[in-house]
Amino acid sequence: MKVVSLSQNSCKDAAAVVASAFFNYPSLVTYFPDERLRTKNLPWYMERVLNSALAYGEVWTTEDRAGVLFLLPPGHTRLTDWDYVRRGFLAAPLKVGLRHYPVVNACESTLAETQERLLGQRPHYYLWGLAVDPARQRSGAGTALLHQLFLRADREQMPIYLETHKFENVAYYETRGFRLIHTGEMPDHAPFWCMLREPDTAGEQTAK
Repeated sequence: MKVVSLSQNSCKDAAAVVASAFFNYPSLVTYFPDERLRTKNLPWYMERVLNSALAYGEVWTTEDRAGVLFLLPPGHTRLTDWDYVRRGFLAAPLKVGLRHYPVVNACESTLAETQERLLGQRPHYYLWGLAVDPARQRSGAGTALLHQLFLRADREQMPIYLETHKFENVAYYETRGFRLIHTGEMPDHAPFWCMLREPDTAGEQTAK
């Protein structure tokens, strides 16, 4: 399965795939508890996330757009408020709801601060998200996208960090070389799990 870089003009279509894949994802249900508003506004939100990843990192997709992976690179794994504003998030409080937005902001701060505490100044890739179209599950799209990332990280000898809000994802990532390094709690008391994949030195030598 061929993996390609996402173009800016395909961002909206890719965001629709991500929104569909993450529609019932726990943290996004917290962000958009009203299902009707989530249906309406989650594609908008995910398009801004992908815009941010395109601006400061990378977005990859399978050629048939069954899956989307978005990441931030070493040295820019935490975005500032200004970064978000520049990528179109200024209207986020209105999309989420003015009363609810402080919860979203607190959750995002918790995740960023946890990443910083766990990794410190150690350079790493941040796997911001991996989504597969629900209609294309088990098609190999997720595996192909991760393989591309692993080749890059092993070649550069960089670890990869992620957090997940679904416990069943822990086993998925463990079988792909990640290990659980921390279990945390969001401001709304929902758990999240932080994982790290160390670079494969054998893979790096093979890539050479």
